[in-house]
Amino acid sequence: MQQISRARARVNPKVAVLLPMVWSVRNVVYSGALDRLAREGVSVHLFVRQGSSPDHEAYDETFSAAAAHEPLLYSAGRHARGKALLDGIVRSAFSRRHSIASYALYRHWFNRNDGPALRIRSAAIEAMGAACQAQLPFNALCRMTERLYRRSHDLTDVRAQLAHCRPDLLWSTVCISPREYPYIIAARDLEIPVVTSILSFDNLTSRGRLPRFDRYLVWNERMRDRLLRFYPYIAPADVMVTGTPQFDFHRRPEFHWSRERTLERLGLPPRSRYFLYSTSHISLAPEEPALVQQIAARLRESDTLAQHQLVVRLHPLDDGARWLGISHEFPQLRVSPAWDSVPDADCWTLSSREDQSRLVSTIAHADACVNVASTMSLDAAILDRPVINIDFTSERDTPRGLMYTEYEADHYKPLVMSNGIRMARSWEELLSLLERAVSDPTRDSRERAEMARTECGMVDGKAAQRVADTIIGLLGETGRRRAPSPDGRTATVSSTATPPARTELAS
Repeated sequence: MQQISRARARVNPKVAVLLPMVWSVRNVVYSGALDRLAREGVSVHLFVRQGSSPDHEAYDETFSAAAAHEPLLYSAGRHARGKALLDGIVRSAFSRRHSIASYALYRHWFNRNDGPALRIRSAAIEAMGAACQAQLPFNALCRMTERLYRRSHDLTDVRAQLAHCRPDLLWSTVCISPREYPYIIAARDLEIPVVTSILSFDNLTSRGRLPRFDRYLVWNERMRDRLLRFYPYIAPADVMVTGTPQFDFHRRPEFHWSRERTLERLGLPPRSRYFLYSTSHISLAPEEPALVQQIAARLRESDTLAQHQLVVRLHPLDDGARWLGISHEFPQLRVSPAWDSVPDADCWTLSSREDQSRLVSTIAHADACVNVASTMSLDAAILDRPVINIDFTSERDTPRGLMYTEYEADHYKPLVMSNGIRMARSWEELLSLLERAVSDPTRDSRERAEMARTECGMVDGKAAQRVADTIIGLLGETGRRRAPSPDGRTATVSSTATPPARTELAS
């Protein structure tokens, strides 16, 4: 409370918030973080993806607490010779330095169809990554990649936009988004502190090296410890455990529909019982529709489960095209999109409160959540619904195009080891687990609760409040600063915070 009072005493502290993806809107706007910042006297400037008109109906009510909406500028840049090669070497070296198992798993999966030339290139990258994992060559490569980025991207407009806005703090909501990177660099040039929220539990191990920030907001202690281990230059005091707003909706009654309303919105008959299947991204499971059809067929043939419906919730990046027509063959199957509007290739759309309610309510009333290494296992565990993961690696006559090895990835393996989920490695085991979920839904409740607590941090519906209060506290630390004018000739900075790093040094 002392930090909040200190921030209130200041004159109109200002934060610029980057909203590059649909999840940003969910975590900042619908979670209530935006409203809390505004109520505490913070001037919030939302930098929203271009193509999103302020005339959109969602802006009227949901975004009204923001002081201003700015376009999130995008610089495609020009081709920088050698940049892709350097990025590959840095990612390989980073993963080797920290013994990240996920890197080899994903590399093997995505390179599985490569021809001889690409295999030779990949082998060369791995050899150079092994040679450059030591501190000095690794840091040199990191600096080189930033120089190439600056050389191939014109940041003039981004710097001018930030200088004109003059925020006291920049909030990165998707630290892995390439659309945020020019703002992170420009903010460093203008000596604007940057705080980031780690969006997903796989970001530290599946996305390569992160840019350097001034402060970090993380889900849980494990994520904090891993961040400090991977990036020794980060001071422990600069990493705050807040939980993540994406799970607040699961604890807030206004986002829970009744069973009757949920069935109606899903297009299911009254008093239906259903299983929920949450899909993976097409790149990780290109043959998933065939698997789902086989599940539907097995359910239809079952003596005990034939009356159950099967709701297929699409991955947020899935446009639904590969699922067209699947419900015609299986009337008991319903396809449910993640969003009312179809996102673009970079996962941008303006979501709605309805989208969040549909997610929570669909899980809450399901008899079980079935998936292949999906984050939805955590959502289901929070709502205490049985979770079943499929691993048909050894099952004959099933589609091969699914990345079952993802269960060994650094972020997902702890879920498997927690016993909060049940693994189905055969058709018989899957059907048996589904029957058990119907007859004994509280089985594994304690393990699911512990898994959710360990992996998600505090899930009490107040993560957005903690995030907003942390932002307010950081604003109180920075002191008022005046960023350079758009021409870059004037700059007056007064701050009690540690100045942002001027170079992109890695661990």
